[in-house]
Amino acid sequence: MLNEARVSAYLAKLGSHEAPAPTKENLDGLIYAHQTRIPFSTVDIHRSQREPDLGLEAIFEKVVVQGKGGYCFELNKLFEALLTSLGYDARPVYARAVRGRDGRMPINHRGMVVELEDGLYSADVGFGGPMPAGALKLEDETVQDIQGESYIAKQVDGGWWKIDRITKGSIDLHDDGLPTRRQTELELCTAPVEDIDFPALSLFCAQPGTLFRDHEVVNLRTGDGFKGYKDGVLTIREGSRKRIIELTGAAAQDEALQEHFGIEP
Repeated sequence: MLNEARVSAYLAKLGSHEAPAPTKENLDGLIYAHQTRIPFSTVDIHRSQREPDLGLEAIFEKVVVQGKGGYCFELNKLFEALLTSLGYDARPVYARAVRGRDGRMPINHRGMVVELEDGLYSADVGFGGPMPAGALKLEDETVQDIQGESYIAKQVDGGWWKIDRITKGSIDLHDDGLPTRRQTELELCTAPVEDIDFPALSLFCAQPGTLFRDHEVVNLRTGDGFKGYKDGVLTIREGSRKRIIELTGAAAQDEALQEHFGIEP
C-alpha cells in the first residue's frame, strides 16, 4: 500500500485532487485517467540495458515523480498499490499477450483483477496494446462497451479467461484494418498468485533479445485515439485520421518523447 502523501501525489498525476470512494464508476475513471496520463514505456529499459527495479518505492519514483512511464510489471503493480490504498480488493494475476496470434505465448504479462460487489473485474493499465479503458467484468460472453470500444470476456477452462476485442475495420483505433471481427488480445488466469511470483517474469521479459530490451516502445491513450512510438517512428491516431512521423536523430526523438508522452529520457 501507499502512504497518504504518495496516494495524493499519484492521484494528482491522474488529475484527481481527492481520494475517490472504491466504486465501479470511480475505478473506471481511474483506469481511463491512468491510460491517458501515464504511458506504457520501455525507453528506460532499452537505454539503461538493464531490468527495472520492481521495488514499490523505485516504481513510484520512476512513474509518478520522474514521469518516465513503465511496463506491466511496474504499472500494474503500482496501480494495484493505489487501489488497495483506496479500499479496493485488488490483486495481481498471471496473463499472456495474444494480439490475435495463432500460436501460444508464454506467460509474459502482469495483469490485475478487482473484486467488486457484483463480481470480478479485470483492471489493466499496463498492457502495451489495446486494452479496455475501464474495468471489464469477467462475465462469460457478455459484450461490454467501454469508452467506444467493445470487449468480451470468455471463460476458457480452470481459471483462465480470454479478453476479446471487437475490431471495426477502418474505424478501429488500433489499426486492425480488416472487416469487423473478434480478436483475442489477452488471456489471464484468476488463480491466486503473489507479488513475489513476478520478478523472475520481469527479468525474462527484459533480457537481451526481447522486445522490451531491444526496442523503445511507448503507448498512450488519448481522448480520441492514441499515440505510439517505436524506435524513432511516432504514430498519432486522432479519430479516423492517422499520422506517421519518422524522427531523425536523437534530439528529435527525445523532443517527441517529451512533447507527446511527457517522458524526459
